[in-house]
Amino acid sequence: MNTNQPNAPIHKVGVILRPSSPEIKSVFLHVHKELIGGNIEVMLESISGGMIELLGRDFGYIATECDALLSLGGDGTLIAMMRRAFEYGLPCMGINTGRLGFLTALMPNELHDFIPKLKSGDYTLQNHLVLQAEVYNENKELLHTFLAINEFLISKHELSGMVHIHASIDNKPFNTYSCDGLIIGTPTGSTAYNISAGGSVIYPYCRNILLTPIAPHSLTQRPLVLSDEFVLEFCAEQRAKLIIDGQEMIDIMPAYSLRIRALKESAKLIYPRTRDYFHVLQEKFKWGD
Repeated sequence: MNTNQPNAPIHKVGVILRPSSPEIKSVFLHVHKELIGGNIEVMLESISGGMIELLGRDFGYIATECDALLSLGGDGTLIAMMRRAFEYGLPCMGINTGRLGFLTALMPNELHDFIPKLKSGDYTLQNHLVLQAEVYNENKELLHTFLAINEFLISKHELSGMVHIHASIDNKPFNTYSCDGLIIGTPTGSTAYNISAGGSVIYPYCRNILLTPIAPHSLTQRPLVLSDEFVLEFCAEQRAKLIIDGQEMIDIMPAYSLRIRALKESAKLIYPRTRDYFHVLQEKFKWGD
């Protein structure tokens, strides 16, 4: 939650750019000039650097050398960076060059005035719940581990038909969802795919797990909000897909099981102290217009 206590000063940042967007070079050069002018050192990530024909450094090196990570793009770019930064415990900040920008902190033209606050620690550091999914095969062998900032989606594999998903909570059978898919989301992701599927908007700094069925066969299959203390397990009767934050996808076979839990450690986002989440919500959704 918001606090008036100063945070760690930011003296060196790593920068990640929206993929496949070489036109973003001009924005990066503007941001780079502003940061250097404010005596904040800048390290460009190597893949981003290659895209705009500039020299960059390996992400792992940047993550161990910098005080924070900065993304240029939209929420998708920021979320991908947050997932990579999580194991290093690094705070992240997004500069919005996209459209919606629920999670990003600033527009490029707002950075100049915020740089002194970054250097003095006069910013807000918000904690966002992170989900972990473990995928096990039919022999209960661990195949994959994934992190999600917004949501995991268990989706039907074929365009036609539906998927039947057996759900357990803390090893107790809970429900069978017959639907096009099931969102297992975070409060941060409540305004993403979740809201399009009829799920509730949850204050993003709460610690809850959201279960939202997509096009359920039965009208009794309603969205559910759980505490973060539960461990959830899912098994699909048909071949299905697991989609992570809309950015990665793997096949889930009928004999596989999927175990999802909230991690105690949070992903951290940097914001100006003046940011008002409810104003952002009103602005982005045009509520009250």
